[in-house]
Amino acid sequence: MSKIPATVLTGFLGSGKTTVIRHMLENAGGRRIALLINEFGDLGIDRELVTGCDIEGCEEENVLELANGCICCTVADDFLPAMETLLDRPEPPDHIVIETSGLALPKPLVKAFNWPEIRSRVTVDGVVTVVDAPAVAAGQFADNPMSVQNAREMDEMLEHESPLEEVFEDQLNCADLVLLNKTDLLGTGALAEVREMVRQGVADEVRLIDSVHGAIDVKVLLGIGAGV
Repeated sequence: MSKIPATVLTGFLGSGKTTVIRHMLENAGGRRIALLINEFGDLGIDRELVTGCDIEGCEEENVLELANGCICCTVADDFLPAMETLLDRPEPPDHIVIETSGLALPKPLVKAFNWPEIRSRVTVDGVVTVVDAPAVAAGQFADNPMSVQNAREMDEMLEHESPLEEVFEDQLNCADLVLLNKTDLLGTGALAEVREMVRQGVADEVRLIDSVHGAIDVKVLLGIGAGV
């Protein structure tokens, strides 16, 4: 039995992760894609943006929300049962996409794919880090650092209080592909500086792709093959 590929989409609040997902769903090309959305709190904003998008194939049952705070701190309690729910469906998905919250450290989540219940049935296709290029150029890393801090203070499950720069570095360290988003808002020189800064934080083989409004070829986004 072939393993189902899974893509982890990470990045700060406001970087454009949900926009990337919407573009992916609009251009899925017949793929059955299941979404795990880890949105902080009771609002479930990202989930509503996706399930209310009127995109063909984006049915309610294909989106699972993990609203129990930061996924990196609730892997065993929240993530594993949700994955098993997807895998045990009569018609399993062709691809699983996990959108982490803007608070999450991706490493614990990636390690969770080594759990016996998961590793025999799922392979990590890749970790995609969405970078808010203008925010990085401004030295803020997140579009609205105050929103990130407020979400941290409200999240009782959060077990790490790393500075934004450290979380950003961790997101880059885990990346198999980096999406430099909102590049249309930067001049050539500023974009080159952001690209050089990001390049220093990732492995040599990691691709950096510029994007506007989260638009990226689905074959690239879901075809990294890091786990092969």
